[in-house]
Amino acid sequence: MLRAQKIWSRLPGLLLSRCVHTAWWRSRCAWNRGISKDMIYEVCVAKFAQLVSKVIDTFSLEPTRITSDDRFILEEVILPYFAKDTRCQKVLFVGCAAYTQWYEEIFQHQEYWTIDPKRVKQKYGSKRHLIDSIARIRRYVTNDYFDVIVINGVIGFGLNHISDIEPAVDACYEVLAQQGILLIGWNDTAQRTPIDLRAIHAIRQFREYTFEPLRTCHYRTAGSHHHTFSFYRKES
Repeated sequence: MLRAQKIWSRLPGLLLSRCVHTAWWRSRCAWNRGISKDMIYEVCVAKFAQLVSKVIDTFSLEPTRITSDDRFILEEVILPYFAKDTRCQKVLFVGCAAYTQWYEEIFQHQEYWTIDPKRVKQKYGSKRHLIDSIARIRRYVTNDYFDVIVINGVIGFGLNHISDIEPAVDACYEVLAQQGILLIGWNDTAQRTPIDLRAIHAIRQFREYTFEPLRTCHYRTAGSHHHTFSFYRKES
């Protein structure tokens, strides 16, 4: 039993080592085929990030809380404001992690939903959790259903291409009630923003919404990631 526990505790580290070896081997093969170093580096980093993410998900290695300026703004300013607003009765949070699991406590008096396409994330979801892409939310609720939809840290971390982002934002528009709020939290960096939000056709259906506690519709937090909260409202 002790031997099995010891092996299990070392397994994440062993898998990460395997990830590094795989990335190194593929880079050698690519180099032999004459592919540039920059391209090899980008491919290796992307592949390594995917493999690390799988290890973290499988072994529940995510922290239960994150200390950062953007997380403070979200958890201490934005979400509590929505929870106290009597107009916000039905809330959908897109994307689940260990550090978002407790958000259901904030919305204990609301109808709080979560959605994530990864089955392993279900353990972090709410009682009303959906295992699916946000682009397919219309399979589960009627149009004009939610009062607030929060998409934080998903663009560039799951929704990585315009072909994914457009239908996701369009679906949000359809299931948001009139005067409903769409909050998009995104890293304002070239590496993590596959497209300028203003260039998303589906988002033009919304109007920018000034979030009163922050007195702006686009709030950039401190930090190297330039995490930005953008607020939109559905208006006819």
